[in-house]
Amino acid sequence: MRIFRSFFHSWSPVLAGALLLLAGCAGNPLRSYDNEMQDTLSLVRAGDVDQALRQLERNNVSLFSSGEDAERDANGNRKEVSALDSVSGKDILYYFEKGELHRLGNDIAKSRDSWLMADEIVRTWEDEYRANPAKVIGEAGAFLINDRVRRYDGQDYEKVFLSARLTLDHILLGNFDHARVEMKKTFEREKLIESFREKEYDKIKEGQKEQGVTTTTADLAKNGYPLDELDNPEVRALKNGFQNAFAHYLAGYFFETTGEYSLAEPGYRNALALRPNSRLIRAKLNKVGQNRPGKAEADVLFVLESGFAPARKSITVPIPIRLNQRWMATPLSFPVIRSEGGGYMPPEIQVGNARLPVETLVDVDAMARRLLKDQLPGIIGRTVVRAIAKSALQYQAQKHGGAIGGIVTGLFSVVTEQADERAWRTLPERLAIARANLPGGDLAIEIPVAPGRVFRGRIRVDPGQAMNVIPIRIVGGTVYVGNSIMTGQDDAVNTTPEEGAKARKAPKKTPASAGKRRKVM
Repeated sequence: MRIFRSFFHSWSPVLAGALLLLAGCAGNPLRSYDNEMQDTLSLVRAGDVDQALRQLERNNVSLFSSGEDAERDANGNRKEVSALDSVSGKDILYYFEKGELHRLGNDIAKSRDSWLMADEIVRTWEDEYRANPAKVIGEAGAFLINDRVRRYDGQDYEKVFLSARLTLDHILLGNFDHARVEMKKTFEREKLIESFREKEYDKIKEGQKEQGVTTTTADLAKNGYPLDELDNPEVRALKNGFQNAFAHYLAGYFFETTGEYSLAEPGYRNALALRPNSRLIRAKLNKVGQNRPGKAEADVLFVLESGFAPARKSITVPIPIRLNQRWMATPLSFPVIRSEGGGYMPPEIQVGNARLPVETLVDVDAMARRLLKDQLPGIIGRTVVRAIAKSALQYQAQKHGGAIGGIVTGLFSVVTEQADERAWRTLPERLAIARANLPGGDLAIEIPVAPGRVFRGRIRVDPGQAMNVIPIRIVGGTVYVGNSIMTGQDDAVNTTPEEGAKARKAPKKTPASAGKRRKVM
């Protein structure tokens, strides 16, 4: 109790001011990140990426930087500064979201640069873990307030997704040597995360034993936590909550198109281990290098993405814990997964005269649920220990500061007792692939965006290009194709199969130039 008494006398004058300060700070650790991102996501659905980027900037204005004092490079240009560089620097989520928005807005170079900034933060976490695993696993600061005050280094699946995103950007920019480095780093990152989680689990068990914490996930479920939402067939089918089948398939595609078949096979094999029922992966693994495109053809990989990654939301659950020598039902906050629910993935697409099956390789919603399920024991341990510490602090505040001291610390406890809601929101809900050898030139493409709704546009296939990868993102009524944005839908809505076939024979409109928007009427 002497520790808490000293803490109260030293810090109680600061608590009320800190709450007021944080309440007015856009980048404060107590913000609701999901609420903050809603306007940005709505703008992406509407096809207005430029405005979405401006909204992201407004959401990330630092309390400690006025803009005039921003760090600049040797040429006087504003320098990108992360939270690792200064107190006014941007956090990893800013660079996650900014990279995704630039990718949708046709600027692959800026997308890559933003993600490289995010990658520096992840690499710092990796270096810290390699140097001192106990320090990284402990993160004792989270016990005093909440998990939101910890530096956010990305969820496990986000860290691996970042490597896959960077690999794809390097390929699209023709930087194949950099893509090779990133593919190697992806594999190493997965291994490091696996090691971290194993050590963290052992540390959690040890810490809970020392603190006498007996609360379990079953106790959480008995008191109203929706544990069943983290335990569905899609979640159970996953090997873990971070490995990315697409990252490994992309490596297989890369090495197969460069003729390095011995390196392509491990990529496909690793992807198949994560998606054992995939017919597209199995077909490629069994025939690496056998189905080569003709001279006037190209091996085209379509990367289809839909919707947005799920949000993390904070809910309050009354948990019986022993406080001040008696058991009390204490309201504690825990994160839950809330799906965006707009991730329609078409079963096939039509390109020219070819119908290509589409197969999902990554379900981010399921990965987020699996990861949270694995994280819950640690979250429970930190939350319960934090509740005990706050109870002791409030007891000392009332004892030495009277009613006002109790009110201030009580308010501090209520406001700060919120689960961490941070997550990379512009990631897709699902990622799928389609692949075929296609003739070079401009080809018509048809993409179902919902039952009875078909998007029509055109793509260019270049047989002289080393790799033909075409990203497609379906978000609401907007379809992002390759390096151009095309919004709207065609006039064949709720058509019968016969009407759809008739529409497909109709003359196509002139394709939009790269980087332009057009309505498909």
